[in-house]
Amino acid sequence: MLKRISDNHLIMSGIYKGISGISLFVSIRILLDYLGDENYGLWVLVFTLFQLVLLMDFGIQSSLKTKIPVLVHEEKFELIKSYIKSTYKISGYIAIFIFLSFFLLSLVIDLKSIFNIDFHSNLFVSFLFILNVFFFCINFVANIHKSLYVAYLKGKYSEESLAVNQIGLLVLFFLFITFFPKINATEKLIAISIINGLFTFLVNLFYTFRFFKMTSLNLVTKLKTGSEFLKGILKLGFKYMIIQVCFALMFYSDNYIISSAFNPESVSPYEVVSKLFQFPLMILFAAISPLWSMFAKNYIEKNKSALLNSFKKFNYFFIVICVLVSIGMIISPFIISIWIKEAIVIPTYLILLTGIVTLLRIFATFYSFFLNGIGNLNTYISILVISVLVKIPLSYFFVDLGFGINSVVISTLILMLLWVLIIPYKCYALVNKLSENE
Repeated sequence: MLKRISDNHLIMSGIYKGISGISLFVSIRILLDYLGDENYGLWVLVFTLFQLVLLMDFGIQSSLKTKIPVLVHEEKFELIKSYIKSTYKISGYIAIFIFLSFFLLSLVIDLKSIFNIDFHSNLFVSFLFILNVFFFCINFVANIHKSLYVAYLKGKYSEESLAVNQIGLLVLFFLFITFFPKINATEKLIAISIINGLFTFLVNLFYTFRFFKMTSLNLVTKLKTGSEFLKGILKLGFKYMIIQVCFALMFYSDNYIISSAFNPESVSPYEVVSKLFQFPLMILFAAISPLWSMFAKNYIEKNKSALLNSFKKFNYFFIVICVLVSIGMIISPFIISIWIKEAIVIPTYLILLTGIVTLLRIFATFYSFFLNGIGNLNTYISILVISVLVKIPLSYFFVDLGFGINSVVISTLILMLLWVLIIPYKCYALVNKLSENE
């Protein structure tokens, strides 16, 4: 029984993500206590930038999860080696470009004024962003192993690496705070940044070597990746990049909107509630991440029954998810009260609105994984682009109406309704067409 569970990549991915989530919640608690509301809000802004940097890969890493199952099906193993080798090379060039771009921008843009940071000098704020961008860029390349694990239908190891990383960071943060409780705020932020960036790099490096050893794969090949093949990958990758950037603007821009409209301190209550409801999101996304390549495999093989069965199972499971998230909404105030040491003011309806958005996002994300997996992206891109164009002005519209930090959640909720109507319909339409080709 235990072996069956350990061999199931969907179940183990969810378990590992749950471990990551619990470790993350404890980390948030100790960092919030250690840094205080203002400096924790600044750290959140910096860490959000990390999420944005990881998505600026022109979709190359996402393409791995879609293309490699196809190449394995076609038994083009030398091309796979050449393709992975090219991915590392191109990602390295992108990382250098990103770092130099952020470095130059930090010299000409007043980050302190943009984000209403009045408790640190402009020089320190710029240095903090540059330091983290450096670590994020090297991890951008080292992070490729996660897509490779998913592409080879070994998704649980991708989530295992995240769990190891999060647990390790929690231990290191705890030890550092224990031994250096009285240093000033600037030293705290720099130390936390170095610990986070360096340890994450070491974990990524370990799991990269582990992947190549596990799969007995090496990058030694005389085959050069053809220009036409690369053009096709970059074309597909560009679509993934549009999706990733739009997705980031939809869900990671909220902290910046709140900081800009109010102040960094206002980010803290929103961050606490959003992180709490990210727990079911994290577990589910981890559990279904291996489906990306499985969907691609089943679609290539025109296995209509397997695809429809996956949709049916999820729809039934979503009822259970609704019940669990509803219970989560009810007990959230109690969880927050014991999770966060000092009392934090949670705006009225923020928990309810965030819970509803979480449910809509779970439902839409499952079906969007199918579209991503088979590379049918045009409809999905159109929905995302429209959502991004509306999201920020709509958020500020609700801010002007006096909805406070709830504004960013209300705007997301309205747009997510569009997602849950259109995306599943598109998925079923594509699967049902498979019968015409059988």
